[in-house]
Amino acid sequence: MKTSICLFTRLWGNHKNMLLGLALPCLLAACTAPSIKPAASQIDRLHSFLIVPVQAPPLEVIPDLIERRDPAYRHFENMAMGYALPIELYQIPGGIEIAGMVSDSQTADVDAMTKAAPSAAGGPANTDLGWTPAKAAAQKLPGLLAAENRKGELSREYYQLPAAGDASLQHWHQAIQAWYGQNTTSIDYATMGRYDAVIEVGIGRYRIFEGQTSLQLMIKLIDPVSRHVIARTLSESFRVDDQAFASLDNGGDAFKQLIGDMAVPLLRQSLGDIGLRLPPQADES
Repeated sequence: MKTSICLFTRLWGNHKNMLLGLALPCLLAACTAPSIKPAASQIDRLHSFLIVPVQAPPLEVIPDLIERRDPAYRHFENMAMGYALPIELYQIPGGIEIAGMVSDSQTADVDAMTKAAPSAAGGPANTDLGWTPAKAAAQKLPGLLAAENRKGELSREYYQLPAAGDASLQHWHQAIQAWYGQNTTSIDYATMGRYDAVIEVGIGRYRIFEGQTSLQLMIKLIDPVSRHVIARTLSESFRVDDQAFASLDNGGDAFKQLIGDMAVPLLRQSLGDIGLRLPPQADES
């Protein structure tokens, strides 16, 4: 969905950040692997699915949340003295993971995350993910599939990306694009139970940009026996809301609800793209 130019007419001091925000969707679209749609006869044979969330990138917030957390930051920024703060991974109350600037004066106010060395290759992990946008979307799938008389079961494991523990959004974007472009999975899903297919649910882009919240959903359908990707598609949308930043307050409950609500039509679109047609009033709980 194209973003209207009028959304970007509001300016703030850091023009470089704004230009990066404008350019990133175009760059991501340019390097995304083409979609794959299987034959209808192939889809008709699929009735049971293992649903696997893919580790999601941290939330990107523009302008950085430090301007709300630490009012003194604007003073340092406006001094034009080359004042730079490190980018770290941290969690706000409610467990939402963010990649953003952290200053010495507010480190006690955020739950700084323990850094993990990036893994050499993606693979399954059974550590509790907590809340993530990919998990929130994956939890919606069983109800949607049930409306088509298909069974979906949420995996207790998730697909870990090589960027795990990395605060660089560029590295996360590269990792998710690499995952999406794979035509064969390295994971032996056949050992995880008897399923006709596996649905991996990934998040390509996920951010708050001024008053706009955007979400890009990536879906891959995998044959657990051959390990071949038999379908993949992506969809994305955004919501414009003056309360986008405020939705992160109070444990982020409003933000989590928004992401879940945004995921449902994207899931319906994606499942339709790969041949899993859904009735208009599918159960979206």
